[in-house]
Amino acid sequence: MRVSKITQAPSAALRRARLATSVGFFLQAAILVTILSRLPTFEDERGVTEADVTIMLLLTSVIAGAGSLLAERIAVRHSSALALRLALLIISAMVVVVGLVESLPGMYVAFAVYGIGVGAADAATNMQGVTVQRLYGRSIMTRFHAMWSIGAIVGALYAAGSAELGIGLMPSLVALGLVGIVVTVVVSPSLVGPGVEQEVTHDSEGSAASLHVPWRPLLALGLVVIVFYLADTSVMSWSSLYLHKALDSSETVAPLGYAAYQLGAVISRLAGDRFVIRHGAVPVVRAGTVVGLVALFLVVAAPVPWMAIAAFGLMGLGLPIVIPLAFAAAGSIPGTDADVAIARLNLFNYVGNIVGAALIGALATGGQLRWIYVVPLVLVPLILLVARTFAPEREIEAVARARP
Repeated sequence: MRVSKITQAPSAALRRARLATSVGFFLQAAILVTILSRLPTFEDERGVTEADVTIMLLLTSVIAGAGSLLAERIAVRHSSALALRLALLIISAMVVVVGLVESLPGMYVAFAVYGIGVGAADAATNMQGVTVQRLYGRSIMTRFHAMWSIGAIVGALYAAGSAELGIGLMPSLVALGLVGIVVTVVVSPSLVGPGVEQEVTHDSEGSAASLHVPWRPLLALGLVVIVFYLADTSVMSWSSLYLHKALDSSETVAPLGYAAYQLGAVISRLAGDRFVIRHGAVPVVRAGTVVGLVALFLVVAAPVPWMAIAAFGLMGLGLPIVIPLAFAAAGSIPGTDADVAIARLNLFNYVGNIVGAALIGALATGGQLRWIYVVPLVLVPLILLVARTFAPEREIEAVARARP
């Protein structure tokens, strides 16, 4: 997708909407990564087992799909602003509940409701992101996702700092949730409202046909989402174990693989919009995929920890750029409602997470740690086969009309 530069400066209201959407991406990631980073504390303070933690995480991923569809319903009937506001309030409230509830059944319920919020937030942040991007008239989606990566880093640092200072699970999560509620209440009025959103994201035909999403381009983009999140899961969940057990790094060095990956993701996503504006989405997706492939090969071949850490950083510079562009492309599929297409594409997110957790987890428990990264190394080239899907017909026609 090539997007022309905006012809006039964005209004103050539009700048506030961009900031509010960025905060949504940041808050969602900070809460998620804080919870994930403090999972060992659940075992120490609550007495839950690794099996209990696995079930809670699986429950969250499965139910998140329902949350994505719920966001679709709310966005179509009301607005994605309302869907995002409710989603952020749910995940903020549930992190408070997770911090307070100590019984295992209570934690299962809390994680299930949290999963609904996660799915709704995943979908609604991207809905608002596409809306704001259209109003700007140029690519800004990769920077929204950069805020997600920054939020993930902040969440990891917050969790690590809480553990280092001896702050228990309950006060650290309750404090985070209360901050999330306050921030959501403050920024949500600045999100793009239903009147403006209706004009820029909903199909002009205004008929029930606009709720129909063409499956061919959506499945192609869905394949990209599945492959990316499978690769992303391999780094987030298993890079520390790979560095420690396969490459004999210390426990202090082992977390640096994921840190390098997220740092690379922040850099690529902050810079990505400039390349999209200059070259178009398709070349950027292809370049990011090739960089990711080279990085995965280096991860698999790495004989020492520092080489693998550098390769994880290189992987972050490549693959994470494809996801914001996938959602932007889904929002530009001709003849459909952008919010509906984005919500349904988001479902593939959880397929990738679940398949990745099952497939890669089986390899890890079998002691085949290098094979963890052979799986995405084999699958990532599929992105190159469907790269043209990142230039929907509407955008291709707009570029053609703009050329002399």
